Amino acid sequence: MIAILIKKELLMMLRNKSFLLTALIMQLLLLTAAAGGYQVFRESTAERLAAEQQKRAQWLHQDPKHPHIAAHFGNFAYMPKTGLSLFDYGLDAFTGTVVYLEPHKQNEFSFKPAEEQSSSLRFGELSLAMILQLLFPLLIIFNGFTAFSKERTGGTIQLLYSQGLSFRQLYLGKFLACCIWIVLLLLPAFILLLLTQIWIGYTASGIIRVLLLGLFYLLYLFLVAAVTLLVSAYSKNAKPAILTMIGIWLGFMVLVPKWAASAGDNLYPLPTKYDFMQAIRQDIQMGIDGHNASGARASALKAQLLKKYQVDTVSKLPFNFEGYVMQAGEAYSSWVYDKHFSSLQQQLGRQNQIALWCSLIDPFVAIKNISMGLCGTDYYTHLDFQRQAENYRRFFVRYMNQDMEQHSRLGDWEYKISKEKYAEVPAFHYVSQTAGQSLKPYLLGFCSLGLWFLVTLVLVEIYNKQRS
Repeated sequence: MIAILIKKELLMMLRNKSFLLTALIMQLLLLTAAAGGYQVFRESTAERLAAEQQKRAQWLHQDPKHPHIAAHFGNFAYMPKTGLSLFDYGLDAFTGTVVYLEPHKQNEFSFKPAEEQSSSLRFGELSLAMILQLLFPLLIIFNGFTAFSKERTGGTIQLLYSQGLSFRQLYLGKFLACCIWIVLLLLPAFILLLLTQIWIGYTASGIIRVLLLGLFYLLYLFLVAAVTLLVSAYSKNAKPAILTMIGIWLGFMVLVPKWAASAGDNLYPLPTKYDFMQAIRQDIQMGIDGHNASGARASALKAQLLKKYQVDTVSKLPFNFEGYVMQAGEAYSSWVYDKHFSSLQQQLGRQNQIALWCSLIDPFVAIKNISMGLCGTDYYTHLDFQRQAENYRRFFVRYMNQDMEQHSRLGDWEYKISKEKYAEVPAFHYVSQTAGQSLKPYLLGFCSLGLWFLVTLVLVEIYNKQRS
């Protein structure tokens, strides 16, 4: 009986010209978004690789100079676009892609596309993820809200019940039919995405991420179908069903995410950029000035070293005291930056926590976070890149300061290192997170999808008992 119901529902879909036209438009939108995403990925990747090669060549071929001056020449860290960024742009337009690395300070990321584009960017860019998250549910809603009302209007629902069919079986047949056409419509998009990942560079992690994306999006859209059919069953006719589903769509996909963002800003406000940087400058000024060894902290450090090595002047130390102080000042400024950035990230974490808790009740927020996490375009991936870039900055600055400390004499600012020394500093390379690490912050999203399916199942059973 359920197989017959599935066949009947699919035949009705195939005879519905409005559905076929809408489905065709949806496929064209997905194809357009995929082509646009691939173009953006290809151009940005080519620009990044060219910039990386140019800056690396400049670093390697700079003239021989004092090691600390060479450190001030600086390096750049470029955040690579993941292969799946063509599927979900995430926060890439807002977080920036390049950071300049130099001694004594941590610079903010540059080249944020959102700064150069209009405010319309806040409404989202046309991407595969946006279509599947926002528009595809509308296709499901507009083709599912009459699932039970048309049976009532045509008088067929009582005929089905009289033949011994339960509401549970009727609901299951319609639900499985919806799942089949959802899979058929999504299959081309994910096959194309999978082929694209193989084309741009096969990695096991990339394939796993594509498969997980397909799984979670199917669960999300199956859930939309399940809720739509349930609302249709509980509604007396089509009008309240469509109004209810549009209300749910607006609430979950517009109001709740907007409220979560506003609540985070209001409950956990961030300091202004000026106040934040001023606090860092004040704390650094209290410590060692990396270019002046006569400060109070430097004097205390000098006394400790003289006592440790049992000499009466820094010129008798077995290393260049100025280089030692330079690195001590660098370590202190890094500690200050860690202190302030840790506080800032904790505040951002509190803001994000509100959205994460909202994902427990809002499947749209859940799938949005999971999607960005798997595509490597979320806040936590950017934070991981920021940590790795900062570790690299500290490494190459320390390397240059230690060369000054070990190979030059006190007051010898004419000392220069050879070009071969620059090659000993390797180029920055970002190590991507595993799929498990990317999904870890969004465990509540998994619970959200499971919770909604459980609620739907309970409501189906309640309605089934009422009909029996």
